[in-house]
Amino acid sequence: MKDLTEPLLPELHQDRNQDICEKKSINLSRLGTVLVITFTTFILLLIILAAQLPPQQTMGMTTIGSQTLFSNLDNLGWVRTIYGEYKLFPDICLAGCDFDEAVAVCEEQGGHLPFIQSEEENEEVKNILSTSPQSVWIGLISKYRTGSWQLYKTEDAATYFNFLTEDTEESQDEDASCVILEVDDGGKWRRTGCSQRKDGKGGLVGIICQRLPNVTEDVSMRVMMGKSACDDGQKGIERDLQNLERDTECNEKHNNDDKIVKLKEGTETMAEHCDKIHEKYVPNHVCMNQAVDYSGFGIIPTHGPHRPNWASFGEYSYLPIERWQHNLEHGCVVLLYHPCLDYQEVTMVKSVLSGCMRKHIITPSRLPSLTRPLMLLAWGCYLDEKLHLISCTWRTRRKLYQGWSLYPPTDDQG
Repeated sequence: MKDLTEPLLPELHQDRNQDICEKKSINLSRLGTVLVITFTTFILLLIILAAQLPPQQTMGMTTIGSQTLFSNLDNLGWVRTIYGEYKLFPDICLAGCDFDEAVAVCEEQGGHLPFIQSEEENEEVKNILSTSPQSVWIGLISKYRTGSWQLYKTEDAATYFNFLTEDTEESQDEDASCVILEVDDGGKWRRTGCSQRKDGKGGLVGIICQRLPNVTEDVSMRVMMGKSACDDGQKGIERDLQNLERDTECNEKHNNDDKIVKLKEGTETMAEHCDKIHEKYVPNHVCMNQAVDYSGFGIIPTHGPHRPNWASFGEYSYLPIERWQHNLEHGCVVLLYHPCLDYQEVTMVKSVLSGCMRKHIITPSRLPSLTRPLMLLAWGCYLDEKLHLISCTWRTRRKLYQGWSLYPPTDDQG
């Protein structure tokens, strides 16, 4: 899920400027009476709150090997991030845990060992570990073919790695088919045997678990951002990919007029089209089990409902509107190009935009037409292009940001 390095979870800003103090003279007798009443009220509130608490539950016990592990641990201590919830279990394996023991603990908690799939997610886990500096297992294995790493108990190949420079396949024996994250080495990974209980420096290997939180809502009853059962970026994504073939292929089976087109020579006038959006409008977050409806948002939606999690900035072979609409809300510029636009010209335009601003999305789409095969969108506005966008001038940047007066609800220009 800030590039997911930007803050995604909404914040509630409350005005706490209240006049809580009045200038009155008060004698000692009245002050004493007020204090007694206040103290008594406070005690009564504590008694009432205590009566509302559920009865204390007894934790069961599970034995794994020679280690005694607690089962049915409470939900306290889980840290919510945009990548899911994490929790450290520093007091379970007093002599260190091996890989299978760590797996058992996490599964008992309804989670799994961390599936770290980006530098930002690795940094998030490292920050959580800073409260209890201890090496931990991560959910990565190479048990079936040396050097072929996958997320354990899945068929998903690993796509992100953070191994120590000196920790290569050649430097390890065949038993080094599991991975630990070592905080002392800046969050770098080390290959090791799955039965090991200590890291490369003799420290005990502990446990951190990851799980998807239940669907949670913010104070406005909008589904919160971050991985959850509502949207984990994986389950149900086929719902948003129904137009993938049509939006990425230039083929007459999709449109009888499809043919390779090129941008015309000349200076682009960059005519803009803007929608009037109420300043208090906040688009809804729609879970993956529901379709997103853009009827009523115009032929070219410049704002509207979307999935709870936005996409990382950059170029995509295809990114559906349900994702990049969320990026618009956070001040991102989206470049859409028709699948029939000449490849070399697409490459040129991509280079211009990526060098022009950091917060951008690039994806093919059928929203642009054959006559105007390029489209730039920001919150509330779009530009459709038919001529060469030849340079990233100050005028271009100003047009994309400051020139468009309708700023997104969570505008963060960059």
